[in-house]
Amino acid sequence: MSQQLPENSEPQQLDADPRQQADSSTPQNVVQGNQNRVVQGNGNQSVLGDSNIVNQGNNNTQNIYINYYSREDVIQQDFVRFAEQTKNTLPNQRYELNAEPDKEGRARLLKLSLRKYRFEYAEVVKPSRIFGFLGEPIINSRRKQANYFVEDLGGGVELEMIAIPAGNFFMGSSEQRNASSPEIPQHPVSVNSFFMGKYPITQKQWKAVACLPQIIRPLVVDCSKFKGDSYPVEQVCWEDAVEFCNRLSKKTGYYYRLPSEAEWEYACRAGTTTLFHFGDIITPELANYKNDEKPKSSREVFHNKTTPVDNFKFANALGLYDMQGNVWEWCMDHWHDSYRKAPNDGTAWLKAKDSQLRVIRGGSWADVPGNCRSASRRNARIHEQGNYLGFRVVCS
Repeated sequence: MSQQLPENSEPQQLDADPRQQADSSTPQNVVQGNQNRVVQGNGNQSVLGDSNIVNQGNNNTQNIYINYYSREDVIQQDFVRFAEQTKNTLPNQRYELNAEPDKEGRARLLKLSLRKYRFEYAEVVKPSRIFGFLGEPIINSRRKQANYFVEDLGGGVELEMIAIPAGNFFMGSSEQRNASSPEIPQHPVSVNSFFMGKYPITQKQWKAVACLPQIIRPLVVDCSKFKGDSYPVEQVCWEDAVEFCNRLSKKTGYYYRLPSEAEWEYACRAGTTTLFHFGDIITPELANYKNDEKPKSSREVFHNKTTPVDNFKFANALGLYDMQGNVWEWCMDHWHDSYRKAPNDGTAWLKAKDSQLRVIRGGSWADVPGNCRSASRRNARIHEQGNYLGFRVVCS
């Protein structure tokens, strides 16, 4: 039985009240040097748990960061003891391990002064056969508009965050569409509105945040194999991506995190039900992936490495780039072998026997087209690093 996808609404203009910039301090103890040097920050106290919330206090109150590491991590007892002591002094704050972002934080996001930008997205038409020969795919372009805000990371480095409207979609693959077992059963999901990075985090953005004071763990400033300011940062493990989000949250006063797997697929699909957000076939003009076969035409170029995040002309229908190919992107969720009993509210699925195994989405420059589909999903250990692993952030 075929399922009809509920229609998404267009991104809506939010209140245009001026945004009050959060105070940011000058990075301390920044170490600059070669690739093997590590940035050490100050000794901020943190709490390890399975939540992904940043609890904001008053200007005169110490902020507490509850990170979404597993409970088995080292120095757990010291951090928990610190949190218990702080709870007594901040009775109005929430410290549940699976708490949602506080209402005050959501209200502040609604007051952002949003900008608009126009972009092009593609729809690929399957080629037809003429005299027995298969023609070239036809790429039709469409124009659309998105809302976004810009986060100042310092030193002239900016992070563009696209407004993703709330909506419903069918997550995963139907068994009739070349699905693998981790992609089924296909199920309806409702997703709340959020902001997502226009691109995967770049090396320039990574370096700006890696020089901020440490929250849980040190970060290597120059960690990527394929160098370039506008190239996606790679060789980043899940724990490093979490540390990046925590430092960014502290600097801005806004709640940054990794996307849930449902949020990632919803944003990638952008209202489509095809294998890729641009259609049922993929071409090297639209994404960076690997093809084991020899190029069939002079138009096919396979890079065998990452490419700059603005390398391709077309976004998806929500204004997001590089959602398919280039680098796998970390998600918040624990890995599950199928979608049986998966949540349908768009939140991260964090209950699993092995909390060290996390979801990655999107495929990479080293993957064949099938691994770059909108529904394709893989897993990786939280300590895993590779030149195919990156991430993008969500603000909610």
